[in-house]
Amino acid sequence: MATEPPAEKSEDTEPGNKDDWTSINGSVAGDIYAAESSEVFAAMSEWAYTFSSGAGGWSTELSINPDGSFTGEFHDSDMGSIGPGYENGTVYICNFSGHLDKNVHMAGPLMYSLSIADIEYEHEPDTEEIIDGVMYKYSTPYGIDGLEGKEASLVFMDAGAVTSAINGEEMMWLSPTHFGVYVGEEWDYVEDTPEELPFATIINTVDNYAFFSSNISDQNQTFLVNKCKLPGLKNTVSELNSDGTYRFVDESIDGKFRVINACFEVGGEYDLYGNGELFVDECLQHIYGNHGYNPDDVYVTSPKDAPVMSYDKVALCGQHSDHAFWYPEGGDNLQGEGRFVLNDFNSNGKIYAYVYTVETDNDYGLNGNNPPIPDSSFGSLYLSSLTLTGKSDALSSAGEGKSAVKRINCNMKAPQKDSIMAREVIMVGSGDDDLIAKYHLEDAEFLDDYEMVIPDENYREYKLAAGQYTPFYVQYPSDGFHKFMYTNDMAEYINRHGEDEENTALMYLYLNADNEVVYGYEEFTP
Repeated sequence: MATEPPAEKSEDTEPGNKDDWTSINGSVAGDIYAAESSEVFAAMSEWAYTFSSGAGGWSTELSINPDGSFTGEFHDSDMGSIGPGYENGTVYICNFSGHLDKNVHMAGPLMYSLSIADIEYEHEPDTEEIIDGVMYKYSTPYGIDGLEGKEASLVFMDAGAVTSAINGEEMMWLSPTHFGVYVGEEWDYVEDTPEELPFATIINTVDNYAFFSSNISDQNQTFLVNKCKLPGLKNTVSELNSDGTYRFVDESIDGKFRVINACFEVGGEYDLYGNGELFVDECLQHIYGNHGYNPDDVYVTSPKDAPVMSYDKVALCGQHSDHAFWYPEGGDNLQGEGRFVLNDFNSNGKIYAYVYTVETDNDYGLNGNNPPIPDSSFGSLYLSSLTLTGKSDALSSAGEGKSAVKRINCNMKAPQKDSIMAREVIMVGSGDDDLIAKYHLEDAEFLDDYEMVIPDENYREYKLAAGQYTPFYVQYPSDGFHKFMYTNDMAEYINRHGEDEENTALMYLYLNADNEVVYGYEEFTP
């Protein structure tokens, strides 16, 4: 076989407990977490499961019925293994069927501990026969062999379950096939595991194997969401259709910052390397109609352009995406920017597009303004916190709490749990005559066309509106990919990449009416 399983389980890759839930590889005592088997089996039946390394021609296919019965096939081949009477090679195969035990337990949110009650084989394992010059060797199903009668040997994780519950050896069977993608002219491999599963999986907890799946139901079951919810946005459109498609619109009170999150079925397949422009155009027509934008003013960055742009704009949870910006009609200063993703988790014949766009006032924040809402720079960063998930409860981007009323530019120290220390910084451009006179910069060098002035050397304490969950975006992430982070990660980032011995970073901070920081982002400096 192309990939052999690990010899034994590694102690340091066991999944940890999630709150008061049992580990998916742990035992479940009694019936305290007993689940309704019919509901679990019905959820399992909406996916087709595959166990494969993604390399070589072998795989185990598994189908679950709503009553808990299952069928499947394992197949592999070695056309170079020949002999007398079988000059056409050797095929390893196992057609099987059986039943899951109805004694099902919850192992965590959207996770269920299962057992195989019985399994039957079309041909007796370890037998063989020659048919039409091919040696057929009948085997057991790689991936679930030996599990019959073993209690809690399987865990079903429905779409939306946390990936942190999957240990490292199990994840090796999912990441190469579904959470990694090749981008750029040099086909660079980029791996990006989401925090929640965008599809269902079955884990063999005895051998640390994992089956990935494709959706065979009649509705979309994967969703694109933003991990960051912005306080001050109001939800104006909230449409989740029965087929799993959706359209959500969130806007700032003054309408100068607008987010559209939509999923819809598209008419055909697209090669994002070859005709990404056509895909983006169909998506924008769906969003705006024929008169909401000018196709000549749409600029598309496809996966082949990844090294020119950045991986985070063309790879999303192992999926190719297109990144584009344009100028919507109806506003002279409006700029639109978005991510466009094709669903790769279906085998039901339907192709869904996920579109997430941000519209901003392109002039907002210029000419010395300190906008109380995100500007176009922040809008671009906001696209970097998108993720795919199997849950539909976070499609709106509107967050709770008071909206920002002003923005300040600060030299910020690493945040603590509930507050940060920052001193205000004034950036003066070479053409800002009034500021040049005010701060006596007539003889300044204006490197990179600006000078920074710190009028007050004292650091001020600012309370974080959401404490450790206050969102921040950075321009220079260590992995070159994940730009969105909460307070704890932001503190670690500054301490690791601080520009001086004080471990500080130049940040835009957005404050609410109580002078609390609601969100912030690192300013780009050449």
